[in-house]
Amino acid sequence: MLKRGIGLGLLCFTGHAFSANIVVTTTEDVVKADDQCSLREAIEYVNKGMPEAGLNGCGGKEAAAIIELKGKQEYLLKSQLSIGQSVQIKSVYDTTVTDTQSQVGLSNAVLKASGNHRIFNIKKVALPKDPKEIATDAKITVALSELTLEGCGASVCEKMGGLIYNNEQLAITDSRLLNGTAEQGGAIYNAGVPGIDYNWSVVSISKSFIKGNKAQQGGVIYSEAPQFLVSQSVIRDNEVTNVNASLFETKAPFSAEISKNLTAEDLSRGIVSSTIFKNKGYVVNVLDDMQVNNVTMILNSMGILLNAPNKKGYIANSILAQNGSQDCKIIAGGEADRVSNNLYSVGCGGTNAQALGNVQLIAGKTAEGQCDLSSKGILCPYNPAKDAVVSFFKPRLIESYKTIADSPIVNRGPQDANLLECAIDQRGTERPVNAKLCDRGAIELKVDTSTNSTVGEDILYGEVAKFTLADQLQDGELVTPAQCTTLFGKQANGEAWKPGCLKVVQTNTPSKGKMDITQEGDITYTPNGNWHGSDEFQLKVVTSTTYFSDNTEPYIAITGRVVQDPPNNFEDKKVKTSGGGVGVIALFTLFGLIGLRRTKK
Repeated sequence: MLKRGIGLGLLCFTGHAFSANIVVTTTEDVVKADDQCSLREAIEYVNKGMPEAGLNGCGGKEAAAIIELKGKQEYLLKSQLSIGQSVQIKSVYDTTVTDTQSQVGLSNAVLKASGNHRIFNIKKVALPKDPKEIATDAKITVALSELTLEGCGASVCEKMGGLIYNNEQLAITDSRLLNGTAEQGGAIYNAGVPGIDYNWSVVSISKSFIKGNKAQQGGVIYSEAPQFLVSQSVIRDNEVTNVNASLFETKAPFSAEISKNLTAEDLSRGIVSSTIFKNKGYVVNVLDDMQVNNVTMILNSMGILLNAPNKKGYIANSILAQNGSQDCKIIAGGEADRVSNNLYSVGCGGTNAQALGNVQLIAGKTAEGQCDLSSKGILCPYNPAKDAVVSFFKPRLIESYKTIADSPIVNRGPQDANLLECAIDQRGTERPVNAKLCDRGAIELKVDTSTNSTVGEDILYGEVAKFTLADQLQDGELVTPAQCTTLFGKQANGEAWKPGCLKVVQTNTPSKGKMDITQEGDITYTPNGNWHGSDEFQLKVVTSTTYFSDNTEPYIAITGRVVQDPPNNFEDKKVKTSGGGVGVIALFTLFGLIGLRRTKK
């Protein structure tokens, strides 16, 4: 059977041929002595200690234990892949030099189970030629980045770990864990009971999307000890079927001997800075030495279990609302300084806590979609940007607020230095230096009055320009005309305020048109005639975040430019050329484009 290659010519142009990394060159799941390297062969090559001779087209002299998969390609696996040595597996893809960050997580290679099996079995296999390694029991490290792991599609893919069985040190970033099913650990089963040597297996998941996983216990993760941390991620539509278990389930807490040696600085287990919604079953069982911190956990069928008899389990700085009958069920360890500073519906009282009461939670009729700016809801619905899957519930500063203190979310950090501090937000935004001013939940509202991007449109005679300020408003919303009157009083010219207290300041040209703006930030520009050239201006608006800011200048300035041209009536006269000439031009064009692009590694 021939393996299917995936564009080696292009890989050469973009630099892969000169890399020490192990480049997977086929999507087929086969092992065969040829020059095509499959993912299974690449992992086997690493497991064998990466011999200089290579293996079936994989690796060679000076190879690194980094396996590259082609982004957006699907790798259909016939059975689980067993990883026995330290390795990094990641996607690579073409991206523009200036657009690297916005592409992260959108071009993942997809690893899919074709039968009733998991994707990865991660358990160290010592190299037979290394007696020293056999004598030691050091854990291997496995890093998975920008990958999508998709389960088998059956009701149960495996008994333990529908996507991954882990007994080592596993880190997952910018990835998607989808539709794993098992009896324990719908997505991941984390094995290993920690000993006093601190040589422990662990699972760390960050900046990832976790959806559609299901199990009797541990709908997402089942861990034999509390050795997992999920951060800056989205956890939605997962399910645990045992009514007494949770999506993140731990078999047993640390032993008393281990726990007594873990300090507050070691509190890196649990879930932080993440969005959790529309899941079925308890979300997480918080034991001693675990935390739930700065999460937005709403609209789940059940809440959090807290069972920390040694008073070392923490639930803090979070939005925990409308999660069944109880947002928190306290079994043990529910002291006020451990359950602190939460906005909740039922059951999560404690120091600095605030009940939601009759406050409207979502600004819209559904939990997903556009934000209804006329609503009194304190969170915008979950609404991913184009082509993205990861999003969040953005806090709002609504019109009825007289001061920032009216918000139950913004500037609601822990008021006592002895309480658990806020964590970095889901998007990576730093929290304020003054911990008292951080926001509850996964998202910290950003206030920035500067913007470097330009808005506008090129039009022809007789046309109207339409564009939006949505991207420039960042976390804010345009203030209403009524708020403009409160802030500035009535306009001297007697005209009513427009949304955002809009001001148009001409820069390099006189005004050549009329500007209208909606509450959503959509601009309609109507030129005042068929002039040829440009109208250049600055749009100044006030947003909900700058309205309450301590900054004396509440306006943000946005550069705008509308270009108007006469209709192009030029008739394209096609000239026939030889096929060879076109081919050469096309090749030079291709090489030129390649020169402007690079490969994401």
